[in-house]
Amino acid sequence: MHPIITKLLDTKFNPKPEPALNVFAYRSLMNDFTRIATYSNDGIVKAKKITLTPEGIPPFNLRIYYSGKAGLSPVLVYFHGGNWISGDVLHCESICAMLAENSHYTVVSVDYALAPEWNFPTPLYQGLAVLDWIKERGAHFGIDSSKIVVGGDNSGGNIAAGLIHLAEKERDIRLFGQLLICPALHYRFDTSSYNKYGEGYFISKELMQRSWKMYLGDMGEAYNELASPLLTGYVRHVPPTLLYTAEFDPLRDEAELYAERLQRQGIPVHFKNFKGVAHHFWQMDAILDTARDAHSEAAQWLARLNKVQTARCVV
Repeated sequence: MHPIITKLLDTKFNPKPEPALNVFAYRSLMNDFTRIATYSNDGIVKAKKITLTPEGIPPFNLRIYYSGKAGLSPVLVYFHGGNWISGDVLHCESICAMLAENSHYTVVSVDYALAPEWNFPTPLYQGLAVLDWIKERGAHFGIDSSKIVVGGDNSGGNIAAGLIHLAEKERDIRLFGQLLICPALHYRFDTSSYNKYGEGYFISKELMQRSWKMYLGDMGEAYNELASPLLTGYVRHVPPTLLYTAEFDPLRDEAELYAERLQRQGIPVHFKNFKGVAHHFWQMDAILDTARDAHSEAAQWLARLNKVQTARCVV
């Protein structure tokens, strides 16, 4: 295990299971973690902020990070992590700014509605509203609306993966790519990685179960493929995918199963399991070399995706 991870496991950021999950305390804890583990906002190019007010769902904010490249750019629509119950666009600001700068994509970070105040499928329909906005207004913001990648970490990866299926069903939108980091993809807790790492590695089996219940609200939705994208049998509409996992992460195996399913149906997948790290490693760019390496590789993948797909269109 990476020595930085070993040290953090002995801090308050690796809480023991409690009789009840206090959402506000958890949000405060994650805010503290971000201040310690993520690069300061100082020196980051300030993002353009806009608010979307779609009918029938709560208004929400976007932050738009530009690459500085002239002309229309591909776009990464990014959903932050936080188990659906915590986090905001500030938690991933340095990551989004870095990805924009190094991939030459515009990055749109989504400040989606959190549980338990708002439940599934509200964040998915906010994501769909972002896709609609890009299709209608993207060119005014320097975005090539034919090249949309969706992505996120943890619960954000869950929302991104579900959004692909929702967009295909309700808008017939075929996306350009997806970028998933340690995603939660199934309401099940019986994989080998859950058995091995379900306690003592930042997120526990108990925390995930409680978070899922807060997000879903109605537990009848637990096996809806939009909530549990691993259940989707037909995935031919899923675009080329980058999928990263962490070695000491209870969510590792469900992400690996998802990657295998995509590959069996002919979807190009760039999969990597980062050794020696645990969940949340992606957020640790200020203190962890593995996080910085992962960000750099992801930016390279995005740039390569654009180059390869553009070449195919020209041919």
